[in-house]
Amino acid sequence: MPSIVKDSAGINRTRIMSILTAGMCIVFMAVLSLIPMLPEVSGELGVSKPLMGIIMGSFMVFMAIPQIPIGVLSDRYGRRLFVTAGILVFSFGLVIFGTAVSGLQLLVARSISGLGVAMFFPTAYTIVNDIYPIRERGKGLGIISMAVGLGTVGGYIVGGVVGGLFGWRTVFLSMAGASFLLASGTFLWLTETSPRTRHSDFGVRKILVATLLMFRDRTLLIAGFVSMLCGISVIGASYVLPFFATGTVTPVQMGFIFIPYAITSSFGAFLTGFLSDRVGRKPPLIMMILLGGGALLLLSQVTLAPLAIAINFGFVGLCLGPVVTLSTAILADQVMKKDVRALGTAIGAFNMIRWLGAATGPLVAGLILELANARTSFFILGMLTLCATFISFFLKETLE
Repeated sequence: MPSIVKDSAGINRTRIMSILTAGMCIVFMAVLSLIPMLPEVSGELGVSKPLMGIIMGSFMVFMAIPQIPIGVLSDRYGRRLFVTAGILVFSFGLVIFGTAVSGLQLLVARSISGLGVAMFFPTAYTIVNDIYPIRERGKGLGIISMAVGLGTVGGYIVGGVVGGLFGWRTVFLSMAGASFLLASGTFLWLTETSPRTRHSDFGVRKILVATLLMFRDRTLLIAGFVSMLCGISVIGASYVLPFFATGTVTPVQMGFIFIPYAITSSFGAFLTGFLSDRVGRKPPLIMMILLGGGALLLLSQVTLAPLAIAINFGFVGLCLGPVVTLSTAILADQVMKKDVRALGTAIGAFNMIRWLGAATGPLVAGLILELANARTSFFILGMLTLCATFISFFLKETLE
């Protein structure tokens, strides 16, 4: 955990990071708890696999599209409002999902939750960049990404165990209650971190223009494309795995199969973020993508027991948390050298590219499942990560 630090403006870094890490844990616990329960939800409501893929993808589409305007507004008016509002909107989506009786209601609920995360997620990452200097930025982003991974672990356990014992509706309604409590705490205790961006001469138009000019930078484009490919592969593979293992493991066991994946994603993010502050962003990024892609290709070719599937899929998590941490650090390094006032907007644009790509993962995987099988899905997704590995070699090192 971060040490108790106050900057010159009196911002308590420990309190801010505690709120953000709690938020990341709860949000991703609620989001990922659905994965082990996919076959049960699909069966109970009569939703086809391709439609479930669309429902999964709708969350990421609604998470991705609003990120640029939200980034613009957070640069203009501050971060605190969007963190609090995002958690509230996300909570209402969970309530609707937990009471849904049709595939259409699941789609609406997941879309609303995605909109809430669109407000919260990029703003939280921007706050970290507000309060950490460049030589500590990887550590700060690693802490947040570790919280994402811990929430993912909790989500798989809750979805598998609680969902298996008490039903999937209990999971979502319980998580909605926890999310509403988090929103209350955020409103009361989160400190604003970006008063410096409220300059009258730097309005919405100038922020958007500055952001578009930044994305003419080859390094930012490559980092965004690499992150997008990894998102497609990992999110798609996560969608495939429950169907791949159906008949081999129970819903309760399914929750535990995902634990190594979530652990490697979270602790890998922290360790690679910390390491990147010392050796640079590029080498650990390439290594993480290569290991994750290799694991997907192995899974597509070799018949494994449930424990071996869990261990192998754990390596796939290296393409999630570490890649998000390192690619975001690369973005922040570049943007803050050019114009710090556009940081929130730039992160919003970056995340829009990342998550629109990731939204296609379940769609592609669902179609391949219908046309071929799970192993074919793993193979195609693994090849995408190897393409991302190759592209990563053209990145420029941004830590100076």
